Order: sequence, then C-alpha cells, then structure tokens
Amino acid sequence: MDGAAYLMYFRLIATIGAAQALTVTFLIPVFGVLWGALFLGERLGPGAFAGALLVLAGTALVTGFVPARLKRV
Repeated sequence: MDGAAYLMYFRLIATIGAAQALTVTFLIPVFGVLWGALFLGERLGPGAFAGALLVLAGTALVTGFVPARLKRV
C-alpha cells in the first residue's frame, strides 16, 4: 500500500512541482489529530485547533492560495 502512496506523491511532484507537493506533508499532523479524534475518541483542546489553523495558514501562504472572494477581477 505504501508503494501506491509513493507513486501518487511522485506523480504530484511531476504535476505541480516539488514546492507545492511538499505542502502535503505539512497536513499530516492535522489529519493525524483529526483521525485520532474521530476514530479513537480523543479530546481536542484549544491548542489543537490553534495549531491546525497555523498549519493551514502556513500551507496557504506557501501555495499562494487566495480565496475567491478576495481575488480582484
């Protein structure tokens, strides 16, 4: 199963470039905490939410993401 994940990751690198593909790895901790809360019943404190927001904001900055409502036409 790991082989399929590597193939998809390297395909992502070839498609969008290494810098943007690397941002996928930034999201691993966020999803790890999310799955722990959903499947294991772990409790999330304010620090978990603040950390997730920081990771998402950093990922958005690295990728150059701009919400549609903030784009100028």
